[in-house]
Amino acid sequence: MNVIVAGKQPALDYLSMDDAVVHCTRGIGIWEWASSDEAGEPDVVLACCGDIPTLETLAATAILRESLPDLKVRVVNVVDLMRLQPDTEHPHGLSDSEFDAVFTNDRPVVFAYHGYPWLIHRLTYRRTNHGNLHVRGYKEEGTTTTPFDMVMLNDLDRFHLVMDVIDRVPGLADRAAHLRQDMEDRRLRARAWTREHGEDDPEISDWTWPY
Repeated sequence: MNVIVAGKQPALDYLSMDDAVVHCTRGIGIWEWASSDEAGEPDVVLACCGDIPTLETLAATAILRESLPDLKVRVVNVVDLMRLQPDTEHPHGLSDSEFDAVFTNDRPVVFAYHGYPWLIHRLTYRRTNHGNLHVRGYKEEGTTTTPFDMVMLNDLDRFHLVMDVIDRVPGLADRAAHLRQDMEDRRLRARAWTREHGEDDPEISDWTWPY
């Protein structure tokens, strides 16, 4: 039996066909074109798995790059969840050294996932840096509403991801307090827009990668 799962909403293309084949074959990878750590040590890792989490992670990364240009952000996209497991537990798994090379062994990791957060924790609980892993995912919150409002109901939106970074990168909360408040305000404005217009703000629904 073959099962094909496809989203109903238009989606952005992030990779060329050749790059997508390599990335999907690898199952996990650092998106250097979206990252700002310049192949060095990042201040934070933003990981994502799933179409909407990837969109929101990239949008959050763009906000961070614009508002906090000195912050070194690494973007990691996961296609094959079994890559998160140790190679001793699954044939697709990464060794500890490979996993640490991608996710670091001591930096905050904010992981956006389109399923239940506990699954990511179960797959990574043996990893060195599991204590710094924070997962945003489906919280069984939802109703008949707009796509972005649904994302906000589950705290998986770009503004909340930026706040997670501010809260978890050491020393960032003090100097980024104004940005954090702006993220709170933008969430409120986005929700108000959907209530007034019955659709998402075009600034959100028409967003594209700016860099």
